[in-house]
Amino acid sequence: MTAARTFTSTRLRLTAHPAGAYAILLAGVFCISFTAIFTKWAAMPGPVAAAYRMTIATAALTIPLLWQARRRGVLFPKGSRWGVLGGLAFGLNLGLLNSALLLTSAATATLLDNTAPIWVGIGAMIFFGERLRWRYWAGLGLALTGAAVVTGFNPTAGFRLNPGDALALIGAVFYAAYLLVTQRGRTQLDTLSYLWLVAATAAVALFIASIALGLPLTGYSPRSYLSIVAVGLISQTGGWLLINYALGHVSASTAVVVLLTQPVITGLLSIPLLGELLTVRQVAGGSLELSGIYLCLRRTTDERPRTKDG
Repeated sequence: MTAARTFTSTRLRLTAHPAGAYAILLAGVFCISFTAIFTKWAAMPGPVAAAYRMTIATAALTIPLLWQARRRGVLFPKGSRWGVLGGLAFGLNLGLLNSALLLTSAATATLLDNTAPIWVGIGAMIFFGERLRWRYWAGLGLALTGAAVVTGFNPTAGFRLNPGDALALIGAVFYAAYLLVTQRGRTQLDTLSYLWLVAATAAVALFIASIALGLPLTGYSPRSYLSIVAVGLISQTGGWLLINYALGHVSASTAVVVLLTQPVITGLLSIPLLGELLTVRQVAGGSLELSGIYLCLRRTTDERPRTKDG
């Protein structure tokens, strides 16, 4: 979701009426909203599905990367270590999230994964010294209340958390780590180089983890492989490229509000595609959580961070 906030381009500028950019942004959000759907259809162990997803994205980005390297005369600029660190964090997030999708509903897993901006705020305060206003703390409380409602947490009955929900929450912390690394790394690396390094590193790490855990890498149904190809091309590659392009015309502080519709779209798509009906608890908790995240991310200015692209 907010990983895309770190992208800008020297060839793109904000426009007075960026209707086209909003259309592209919405198309990107729609693409990544299929992530949970495709992963559920793949029915592979979480780390294996994530490994194939990132491998496909790496392959799809290789030709554009080589073309870019030929133009500028160097494959990777300085700062490649940030792409490697980002890939490790993102790989852990994907492995945990994909595992969670096999143990809980797609809507719940996506909602919990989208608590990442909350942990990003805490990390930014600790590591970057950012001062957080009252909106952040109010939004944090509201979002965590929503997460508790979604997972059915009842403080009077003790702590009971579905294993899939727990994995999704832990995965969100690693996703937040990825976003924080991205904020730093994108000051030295252009978008394409950074995305390729993230995908390649995550793919290698996830394959190693899958082998170490004794998970089968082959023997899945044609539907499983087709689903993984779909998530690698449509969600991972296409979706994030569309979002990154749109952010050259729409400020991150505005675009992030649109990005927060991802779990809502996933939940709606889950009804016809997965047969998962949203409960009143999920709707109420999801509404609280998204409202809290929006409150946390509100900005009084329309600033965009300076990155290697501009």
